Amino acid sequence: MEQTLAQYQGQIEKNYRWNFFWMAVDNMMFFFIFMGLSPYTVLPYYVQQFSSSSILIGFVPAIYILGNTLPQPLMARFLAGKIERKKYLVVAAFLQRFGILGFLLLAIIQPLLGLSNVLTLVLFFAMLVLQNTASGFYVPAWIDFMGRAIPRKRGILFGISNFAGGLLGIGMGALLTYLLGAYPYQQAIQVIFGISFLASMISFGAILSWREVLPPQAMVKEVKAETHNKPQKNKNFATYLVFRGLMVILEIGTSYYTIVALQTGNITAAQIGIFTTIMSLAETMVNPLFGWLGDKKGFLNVVKISAVMGIAATLMAANLTTLTAFYAIFILAGVMVSGFQITNFNMIYEFSPADQIPAYTAASQIALSPLSGVMPFIGGALVGAFGYTSVFWLSGLVGMTGLLGMSFLVRNPKIKRDVQRSI
Repeated sequence: MEQTLAQYQGQIEKNYRWNFFWMAVDNMMFFFIFMGLSPYTVLPYYVQQFSSSSILIGFVPAIYILGNTLPQPLMARFLAGKIERKKYLVVAAFLQRFGILGFLLLAIIQPLLGLSNVLTLVLFFAMLVLQNTASGFYVPAWIDFMGRAIPRKRGILFGISNFAGGLLGIGMGALLTYLLGAYPYQQAIQVIFGISFLASMISFGAILSWREVLPPQAMVKEVKAETHNKPQKNKNFATYLVFRGLMVILEIGTSYYTIVALQTGNITAAQIGIFTTIMSLAETMVNPLFGWLGDKKGFLNVVKISAVMGIAATLMAANLTTLTAFYAIFILAGVMVSGFQITNFNMIYEFSPADQIPAYTAASQIALSPLSGVMPFIGGALVGAFGYTSVFWLSGLVGMTGLLGMSFLVRNPKIKRDVQRSI
């Protein structure tokens, strides 16, 4: 006998704390894994051991961005006719970890067998494509599963797990520094990949622990009968993506603040580690606050606050050169990154109807992720043509345009959703 809507909601509540805990564990471990397999630092460093080609090195972040983005519309379309989510999550998660295992085995086997540089790079990029393509299929199902299993306090979940994960990420960063400084490259990279694989298996165990409750057919039919805006027809969502896209330019500054500090201030290279730590701590500490605020007032407000922090950082960098000023700049940049990160998926829950979360996830990632990926290249070209100060001013002004547009032209979807629930 099929369960009623009340029974379905009762099962969701029964499993709520269990799923909350294990989803937080999985999200927390993501930060640890990402630091160990960073497509911006660790993996390019690995490729550099076998090739000096800047093109091959540039393929690493490109594959990361495109692999995580391009499969999402396909997965969203696939899920549209499916009720279950967990079994697809498990398959994609398994393939992700198979790719990570491939990194580890390659790091062990390559020096033992003396594999050629060409073969090593072919195997490496094959694993990289597998891991990140699997991630692209994973994300829409994961966001949809969380929307069902965690009907409230998702901001708190992200805030707490991002906070704990950030602390783990800082610890992983310190471990990377120690290993790469104290041991030969081949030994250090094996340990790094090994730790990352172990963390990924802890995450996989958390995924296997999630409890899925399938909605009753009557509920599915009722949702499909409602008039929902698809992402391409939701004008408020499209307007949000336009102005959020303008805010991406604020991320340019984070790549150049350290360089400008070294060039314009009486600052030594040793200060770089302090800047990195300050930014990471700021990013980590503010996560619970942003999670709570987003749950209470809507994550659109978190986006706006983050943009204000980013604009302030760019304008300070354009005008101030003291060490104290750069400490403040990196704090502001960390707060900005934290806010943009925690709103990345939480905004989808506020804009999207319940039956179209995968489609909204895909649309958001397609619109913003490639833009974030190419922005450093655009920033580099602009710096070469106009200099750092001009780029900081440009970033601040474009970011301010995005903030003003977001403030006056985008309606807070949480307010509309809360009003609908109260009727």
